[in-house]
Amino acid sequence: MIKFPNMIKLLVVLAMVCSLVAIVAAPASALAAITLTPSNTGTVGSPVTVNASGFAGLTAVLAKFDGAVVTTAPSTVTTLAAGSASFSISIPTATAGAHTISVTDGVNTATATYTVLQKIAITSPSAKQGPVGTSVTVAGTGFSGAGVTADVTIDSSVLAAGVPVDSNGSFTATGTVPSLSSGAKTVSASDGAGNTADVTDTFTVTPTLAVSPTSGLPGAIVSLGGSGWPASSSVTVTFAGGSAVVFTSTSTGGLSTVYTIPVAATAGVKTIVGTSGTFTASTTFTVVARALSLTPNSGPRGTVVLITGSNMTPGGTIAAGALAFAGNTWNPYAISIDSAGTLFPTTLPVPTNSTDAPLGANTVKATDSGGLIAYGTYTVSRPTVSVSPVTGPRNSSMTITGAGWLPGATVTLTFDYTNTLGGTSSTAITTVPDSNGNIAAAMNVPADAKAAEHGIAAVDIKGNSAAGAAFTVPGSIIAVNPAEGPVGTSVTVTGSGFYSYTAISVKIGGYQFLQQPLSDVMGAFSYTFTVPGLAPGSTAVQASDGNFVSGNTASAFFVIKPAAATVQTILAGISGKVVRVWGYTDGTWYMYDPADAAGSNLTTLTAGKGYWMNVSEAVTLIYGGYSYVLGAGWNLIGWR
Repeated sequence: MIKFPNMIKLLVVLAMVCSLVAIVAAPASALAAITLTPSNTGTVGSPVTVNASGFAGLTAVLAKFDGAVVTTAPSTVTTLAAGSASFSISIPTATAGAHTISVTDGVNTATATYTVLQKIAITSPSAKQGPVGTSVTVAGTGFSGAGVTADVTIDSSVLAAGVPVDSNGSFTATGTVPSLSSGAKTVSASDGAGNTADVTDTFTVTPTLAVSPTSGLPGAIVSLGGSGWPASSSVTVTFAGGSAVVFTSTSTGGLSTVYTIPVAATAGVKTIVGTSGTFTASTTFTVVARALSLTPNSGPRGTVVLITGSNMTPGGTIAAGALAFAGNTWNPYAISIDSAGTLFPTTLPVPTNSTDAPLGANTVKATDSGGLIAYGTYTVSRPTVSVSPVTGPRNSSMTITGAGWLPGATVTLTFDYTNTLGGTSSTAITTVPDSNGNIAAAMNVPADAKAAEHGIAAVDIKGNSAAGAAFTVPGSIIAVNPAEGPVGTSVTVTGSGFYSYTAISVKIGGYQFLQQPLSDVMGAFSYTFTVPGLAPGSTAVQASDGNFVSGNTASAFFVIKPAAATVQTILAGISGKVVRVWGYTDGTWYMYDPADAAGSNLTTLTAGKGYWMNVSEAVTLIYGGYSYVLGAGWNLIGWR
């Protein structure tokens, strides 16, 4: 191993230190550098890409704007091994003019100059459009920070003046759009230091349209105004999509004129639209109907109506035929209008045919000599008719009532029906409505009306008719009382719905009674018969005013029950051997003696009771499935 003297070692160390000092002391500009893209000029908030080179490799670097650290993207910037890096920053709030952007790794530093431009941006409304008078808010950045104020303009007109600019060169101003013509307008600003916005914004002025008053009669003259129209241009105005009227805007896009609401305008809210080239605006006007007063305003055809009205052409007339009911000429003569525009009171009858006066609401329209139109409404109503009762037999009486008829106009009521021969017939009566239009009349059901539903029609001499009513003639029916019993029972059968004063045939089962009851004026009858010796069971009872094939026939049922057992029939098996039988019920003794028919009052033997039975010899009684052994003489038995 070679050994150096201590002096040599010291010289070597000194040489190495001097080399390091020389390296550290080397100027940064000789190694580190930055460039800015897209340019070194822009507005506050602009994104800038910083391209750094000549820095220590794999080292974190910081970016500063006028010596203040700024946020980078990415948030941490580390150089590559070659000492380069590329990252983005956003220009912070700053005043107008040159500013320094620097990058340092702690040893090496590089700088570049960035010039901030003045910028105006509209922050409200977000659509950046609206009519004259709209409130607009703008933000300014990059102006002087020397304590000056700024003036904001729109299309060279003042939007806001004397707005304070803060120390960072920023301000916020709000103003209203002055009277300008329509279209895109430049919003700019300048400050007291002589800086004018390098970057401006645009606000689009849209037109407006307004009427005053906002409601009135057809033909009314109103004020029509607006703003924001193209300067000195033609503005075409239409009412509810109808005919157009052309006006000319002022040099500042204003509109101020008079406008006549069309005389034929109908009642309701209508839209007024203005158009000039591609620009359009609208407003609404509520048309108040010029009214005709009709008294009464509803009723049947032929009703006499009093017609009055106002706000018509003073001193004018409504010519013959210029008053229409449902679109049809109504007045045969002219109607005068006085100097105040009031119609001379006129009476006219409502047309009497359905074509000229259909049911429901009908428009009445009057056009006067000045072109003014008035409207009214008359509702043609349909009278009513009803019947009570709604059902009943032939020759019965019904009451027909109705309302809404023309007072004094005779009404014909017709009962249309199918007769007993199958043909059609009718019967009619007339009645006159009272002063309130009410009717009331009585009618009899025809004697030859078939059992069915029939219609009742009503029509007056003016052609008014009701919807009609219905009356039902019921079919024939019978009832029997009682509804059951053994042979020999007396039964009463009653019936209705048969022809009047007609012989009624009655039969039960196949047995027809010779006697024939006669129906009354209403077709009803009553007949009593004795049930003949027919087999037990449900048996039909029939009644007919014909021969049970033709004519009116009705049926009911009678249940023939087996005859009740008697002591005689119960003891028939030991007949001739029975001497006497005693029974006891409710404190009374009852006796049966075959030799004493007149004195016997025990009629039957009842299950659950006891009986004393005297027989002449020993016998066995069999009845109802039971056997009773009896010895000669008296026997006490329990009957089952």
